[in-house]
Amino acid sequence: EQDPKFVYYLSAEFLMGRSLLNTIYNLGLKDQFSDSLQALGYDLEQLVEEERDAALGNGGLGRLAACFLDSIATLSLPGWGYGIRYRYGMFKQ
Repeated sequence: EQDPKFVYYLSAEFLMGRSLLNTIYNLGLKDQFSDSLQALGYDLEQLVEEERDAALGNGGLGRLAACFLDSIATLSLPGWGYGIRYRYGMFKQ
């Protein structure tokens, strides 16, 4: 607390994958969200399949970067992840 440190992580790739279901689980809202969707006539599993992958990486380094950021968040460490902003996804330039 006297001399706090802050992590800055720079990567050209972040292979985060799809995030909707993971976010819903992390917020503890899966059942509530699913019930609300059903009331509107939608199915959570079908909705999750519609989410597009961000296409920000192709493997090892991208997955490692995503794991580092996930660990930073899980441990409540102060930090930011920086990357290159691809306009159409990494392989659609």
